[in-house]
Amino acid sequence: MNLALYREFRPKNFDEVIGQDYVIKTLKNQIKTNRLTHAYLFCGPRGTGKTSTAKIFAKAVNCTHSTDGNPCGLCAECVALSEPNTDIIEIDAASNNRVEEIRDLREKVNFPPLIGKYKVYIIDEVHMLTESAFNALLKTLEEPPKHVIFILATTEIHKLPATILSRCTRFDFKLLDVNTLSTHLKNVFDKRNITYDEKSLYLIAKAGEGSVRDMLSIADSVASFCDNKIDYQSAEKVIGLSNRENIKNILLAIANNDINSLFISIKEAIGAGKNIQVLCKEMADFIKNLIMIKVGVTDYTVLDILPGDFNKYAEIANLFNVNYLKSAFSKFAKIELDLKYSLNPENLFESACLELLSNGQEPKGANEPVNVSIPSPTAPKEDVQKREQTEIEKIWGNVLLRVKENNMFAFSNALTNVNKVEEIAHKLIVHTNDLSSFETIDNKERIDVLLKLVKLFDDSIVGVEVEYDKNNASTQDIKDNLKDVFKSRIKFKE
Repeated sequence: MNLALYREFRPKNFDEVIGQDYVIKTLKNQIKTNRLTHAYLFCGPRGTGKTSTAKIFAKAVNCTHSTDGNPCGLCAECVALSEPNTDIIEIDAASNNRVEEIRDLREKVNFPPLIGKYKVYIIDEVHMLTESAFNALLKTLEEPPKHVIFILATTEIHKLPATILSRCTRFDFKLLDVNTLSTHLKNVFDKRNITYDEKSLYLIAKAGEGSVRDMLSIADSVASFCDNKIDYQSAEKVIGLSNRENIKNILLAIANNDINSLFISIKEAIGAGKNIQVLCKEMADFIKNLIMIKVGVTDYTVLDILPGDFNKYAEIANLFNVNYLKSAFSKFAKIELDLKYSLNPENLFESACLELLSNGQEPKGANEPVNVSIPSPTAPKEDVQKREQTEIEKIWGNVLLRVKENNMFAFSNALTNVNKVEEIAHKLIVHTNDLSSFETIDNKERIDVLLKLVKLFDDSIVGVEVEYDKNNASTQDIKDNLKDVFKSRIKFKE
């Protein structure tokens, strides 16, 4: 079985960790001068090297022939610690987050290491621990035995109690820039004898969004699809990015105030199987590049565009002035999160594009930027109704986000099965054709929670009702049975 690229090329010493120079230099200096601390906190986005660095550090502090702070990999301790052992203990807090697990850890830390000088506990996703588990960990973290080092790793530093933060030496891992990622990917492909062109290399690195692991996972998929002979078109197809020609056509339609072409271009982009969220994100990125070009940036690496594409972007940039582009960028950046929770993301995206039309006022910007007013387009009555429904869906999306943030898991899962929300006489009507979800949502306490959350975004809503739609009932017998079991709790739409 072939190893995935991110596993095969996992760093084996500090020098192989890329893009985290200050972290690595500090850790190496601590090892060389024997100025270790008892607890470390590695925080930062996923795939940036936190766990890999923790494992290297655990070996390095036990290595008897360390070179420049790196584990030698050859001594008895390094060899033994490369195999399953009891001195480097990895704990996944996502699945071992209860106070019982931490109490068990507190008992085991007293046993001395069997191989090296230190026993190292690596607690991954530490933010997932329960409050009682954090409290149980606190005393041990503050005064552990001299032979124990803790390394806590997290992607969500804000969820850790201040009492934990104050007892750790903190290191922040950062997302990597596209150039660093593409250089690393080039080395990986060369070692694996995978052929590529510069544009596909840059495209895959960009798709990694700063994460080495994500980039290598994407590269693995692309290489498999292309049979290790990667070209730009195939890479774009696998990654699922929207064709930049589609985005260009959408912007041209906006520049020319051509509603017909605008909807055709959007349909073509969606018809190619592109996710609306991806399309929106790429629209925002595309427009951001246009803004940077308008203010004089010419380096494609700074612009974060593919090599050789500068002139194509410059042509589009010349159709707009800077203030207009700022408004457009703000529009798409704002709706990106709303799209995730919208019941009809296509309508929301189309509405955002329509709002950028200028009712015949051409948004061209010559050389000097001028203020551009971008009024909402005059729409027929049915379009106004669509926008009102879109507003309801945006409110609902924000409600779902709040429920999720408050860790109301059963409630959140049930709400994901809602297939329609509407406002009738200042009441929010929530529809679902999933019986289990209906039962979960339809009780007084949860309805009250929904109403309070809805009022955060629209105080005119005075009530919330949930309806079980009869689409789920395939026969009259099922319908009658449901009525009998749940009586008035189920309201069938006739």
